[in-house]
Amino acid sequence: MPYALRHGLFAFGVWRRAFDVHAMTLLTRIFWLALRDLTLELRGRTGLLAAVFFLFTMLLILGLALGPNQDELRKAAPGVLWVALAFAGSLLAGRAFGLEVEDNTLDDLLLIPGSREWIYYGKLLFQLLLLLAVGLVLLFLTAGLFYLPLATLPGILVTLVLGSVGYASVSTFYAGMLARLRGREALLPLVLFPVVVPVILASVRATTLLMEGLPLGEVAEWWRLLLVFDVIYLTLCGLLFPYVLEG
Repeated sequence: MPYALRHGLFAFGVWRRAFDVHAMTLLTRIFWLALRDLTLELRGRTGLLAAVFFLFTMLLILGLALGPNQDELRKAAPGVLWVALAFAGSLLAGRAFGLEVEDNTLDDLLLIPGSREWIYYGKLLFQLLLLLAVGLVLLFLTAGLFYLPLATLPGILVTLVLGSVGYASVSTFYAGMLARLRGREALLPLVLFPVVVPVILASVRATTLLMEGLPLGEVAEWWRLLLVFDVIYLTLCGLLFPYVLEG
C-alpha cells in the first residue's frame, strides 16, 4: 500500500475515533442533564401537579360551557386537547431553567468545556418527557370528558409526539432566553405562542382527521408538515441557543 494512502487511512481512523468519542460525550451529557432535571422535578412534583390540576380545571369548565351534547363535545375535542396542552406546556416550560436560576447553577453549566448545544438538547429532552407525560394524561381526560374516540390511538400518539417535539423545541429555546429576566413566567407565553401556532394548528387538523376516520394518506400530509416544523425548529434553536444563553 502506498505511504500516502496508508497515512491518509490512519488519519481518517484517528479522526473517526475522535468524532465517535466526542459524539458519545455529548450524548452522555444530554442524557444525564435530562435525567437530573427529571429526577428533581419528580422529587418536587409541584410543576407536574400544578399542570395536571390546571388541565383538569380547564377541561371541566370547557365541558360545562359546551353543554351535554355529545356531538358538540366530540367536535371540540381536538381543539380542546391541543389548546390545553399548549397552556400546560407554557407552565412547564420555565421549569428547566427556573431551577437553574434559583439554585445558581446555570453558570456552572456554562463553565463546562465544549460547545453549549448539549445544554439545549438536554433541557429539550427533559421538556419533551414532561410534555409527553402530561399529554397522555390530557388525552385520556379529553377522551372521558369530550368523547374523543381512541380507536385511532396509534395515530393520535404519533401526532402527539410530532406536535410535542415542535412545541418543546421552541419553548426550551425561549425559556433559556428569558431565564435571567424577572417576570419570565408572564413573558414566556407572549413570545412562545405566536411561533408555535403552526404546530398547534397542524396537530389539531391531524387529530380531527384521525377522529373522523379519514385515510391515513390525508393525515400523513399533516404529519409531514409537523416533521418539517420539527426539523426547522430543532436546527435553528440548537444553533442559536449558545449565543442567546451567553448573551
